[in-house]
Amino acid sequence: MDKYQILGIVLFTLILLAENFFPYRKHYKHRMRHYGRNTVLSAVNGLIMGLSGAYITVHVFLWVAENKIGMLNQFEASFVIKAILAFLIFDAWTYFWHRINHVIPFLWRFHRVHHNDPAMDVSTALRFHPIEILLSAIINLGIIAAFGIRLEHLIVYKLIFHTNVFFHHSNVAISDSVDKMLRYIIVTPNMHKVHHSCKQEETDSNFASILSWWDRLFGSYCERDPKSIIFGLDSYMEERWQTVKGLFKLPFAGPCKKKEDNG
Repeated sequence: MDKYQILGIVLFTLILLAENFFPYRKHYKHRMRHYGRNTVLSAVNGLIMGLSGAYITVHVFLWVAENKIGMLNQFEASFVIKAILAFLIFDAWTYFWHRINHVIPFLWRFHRVHHNDPAMDVSTALRFHPIEILLSAIINLGIIAAFGIRLEHLIVYKLIFHTNVFFHHSNVAISDSVDKMLRYIIVTPNMHKVHHSCKQEETDSNFASILSWWDRLFGSYCERDPKSIIFGLDSYMEERWQTVKGLFKLPFAGPCKKKEDNG
């Protein structure tokens, strides 16, 4: 386990403690079971990526750097300038990749594992099917090569990414006025709660991960009263789909059409 993984665990733990002591919404039954299931899913994803992805990813970064592959390697600029450009490029890509997962039925099969969570807290940020994680990692390698993103750039982005993803999935009490102010720059809990609504028109909004600008720029920004939102999907909300086994099986169940999931 490297220092970045340790930092991620520390951040996750701090937010988990904060939302337990200062919850925005009242605590729900079986909270610890919910944390446990989502954490187990994340641990499996980490094991799979550690075994299959780390070696390939390192070699892609080495190949990009040694051969000056990609857009950012075609001109001279300071580390800070290139880090900012890499950050904006990757955050924009993350927005579009997320949006694509809601549009293509095959990808939605796996992404709906994240959306069929009946509660929303920091552990929801860990709730992804391994195949979605693998597909994302493979495509990200192409983005890294195309734009010449260095390992240092991606580390900076991922640290900020994971911090904000933990934050905007959390159930930490934050005043609506502070949330609204922060929302002009970053994705906040109240903004992302809309994305986890059971209503499809709300689910298909607020796709950004860090900068809220992308949703505003590309017309997918949506505001709702966060207290009135019901989380999850219309289908696949039964207890059997909330177990670890059920979450692994969910992409292979039922129709692929999204409207039949959360219309």
